[in-house]
Amino acid sequence: MASEPIEKIERSVAPSALPLTWLRDNRARLLKFAGVGASGVLVNLVVCNLAIFVLLTPWLQGDPLFVVANFLGFAVSVFTNFIFNDRWTWGDRQKGGPRHFFYRMAKYYFTASGAGAVQIITAWLSLTWFWSTFDLVILGFDLSPSLSILTGIGCGMILNFGASHLWAFRDAPPRETL
Repeated sequence: MASEPIEKIERSVAPSALPLTWLRDNRARLLKFAGVGASGVLVNLVVCNLAIFVLLTPWLQGDPLFVVANFLGFAVSVFTNFIFNDRWTWGDRQKGGPRHFFYRMAKYYFTASGAGAVQIITAWLSLTWFWSTFDLVILGFDLSPSLSILTGIGCGMILNFGASHLWAFRDAPPRETL
C-alpha cells in the first residue's frame, strides 16, 4: 500500500463509511483549509466595512446598505478562499486548462453557499435548542450567540471541506472535456 499513489490511498477510504478516519487522514489539508477560512473571515469583514463606510453610502442606507455590503464581503471572500484553496490547500491536484478553472470556481461557490446555509441554520438551531438552555453570561455578556455561531461555522466548515475535497477541487479529467 505504501507504493500506491496518494490519490488511490485517499479514495480507498470512503468518507461516508469512516468520517473521523477520513478527516484524520486529511488533517494537514483540513488545517490549511481552516487557515484559508480564517483569512476569508478577515477579507469578508474588510470588504463589508469598506462597502458600508466608503463605497456604498452615497447610494444606499439602512438595511439595503447592510445586505449589499454583506453580499459583497461574502462574494469577495469566497473568491479569495477559492484562489488560496486552489493554489495551496489542493495545490497538488491536477488543474486542467482555463475552462476547468472557472468550472472549479463555480463548484466552489456552490459548495461555499451550501455550507453558509448550513452554518446559519445550525447556528440558529443550536442557539434555540442548546446554547440558550445554559446560563452563559460572563461579565454581563451572553456567550450563547457566539457559541452558536462557532457551532454553525464548525458544521459548515466540515461540509465545505468534504465537498471541496471530493468535488470542487478533485483532479481534472485527463483531457480537457469541459
